[in-house]
Amino acid sequence: MKKTTLIISILVIFTFLAVCTAAGDPLPGYNNIFVRVANDAGAKYDTFGDATYNIRFEGIDRGLNALHISTDPSVNFGQVTLTNSRSGTFYATDSGGKGYEDEILLMVAVNGTIPDDFSLRIISDGYTWTPNPLSNMAPPPDTVIYQPVALDETFTKADLIYGPQTWKPTGNEVEYPIYYGQDLGNTGNTFGIMFIDLNSGVLRPNTSLANQGAVRIRYEFQNLRSFAAFNVYAYCKNSNNGEEMIAWSNALVAPKAVSGYSVYCTTMPFPGKTDIPTDPDGDGIVEDMNGNGYKDFNDVVLFFKQMEWVQANEPVVLFDFNGNGYIDFNDIVRLFEEL
Repeated sequence: MKKTTLIISILVIFTFLAVCTAAGDPLPGYNNIFVRVANDAGAKYDTFGDATYNIRFEGIDRGLNALHISTDPSVNFGQVTLTNSRSGTFYATDSGGKGYEDEILLMVAVNGTIPDDFSLRIISDGYTWTPNPLSNMAPPPDTVIYQPVALDETFTKADLIYGPQTWKPTGNEVEYPIYYGQDLGNTGNTFGIMFIDLNSGVLRPNTSLANQGAVRIRYEFQNLRSFAAFNVYAYCKNSNNGEEMIAWSNALVAPKAVSGYSVYCTTMPFPGKTDIPTDPDGDGIVEDMNGNGYKDFNDVVLFFKQMEWVQANEPVVLFDFNGNGYIDFNDIVRLFEEL
């Protein structure tokens, strides 16, 4: 039977529907909202008595210049990192004019269907101080104290209380990407979200300080089967922007200095196979389903037979040829057309 005839027969005989879901309710808005942290101890600065912080950016494109994510504290403006390492380290750094943020929060976004045994351990270290009562004034140097373990806590699926959604909050009052290069038009590619209080603030780069005043963030994923993105937010008790507010985050859209950190999980062998699927052409999409190092018609057949298994067990983003957020017959056709 010719390959074309087999594909047509497959499409005619079978139907399939898979929806990518995340637990919780979406955030209530893009800006001027209250978000609850996932920490067992609640919010460090619990101004409102309900373990929440007020995200309140000043306006369009405001608050996206000062805060960054970097893999090296000496590279202050950071960079975009995409890795398949389920454990690693990155830093929250600051380049703002006032030279400090009283507290850093980590936003964690996990793509797709989240397994019940998912967990994420976050360990942070950095400096703490009593916020200066004077607006926009950094704490006196003799009041800052280095905390070698500011936070060491493990978070689970139940902590991803926000979502499913495709955006992170900013002052732009429109959808803003969760990770660099995200297609916001792909509304099926949703995330569950949590906010984590890191119990430390960030200071203007200073070589005499541990990690030059940055907040170090170490992560360890267990049972991450899809894609996760990290963002950082900053709280300041007293600033020229106002009081008791989060108004800064890392930028993900140029011309701002973009920075971010994302993790995709490595795949597992298909049922009955021993080799891990590969991406022979390096385009970020897996074509070699059986793991023999190249793509051929056997991969098309295997993909078709295991569509439902792929949706449930593999990182969908690596097998989603048409980018609609789930595995469907069009993905099979796209793979066939690449042979």
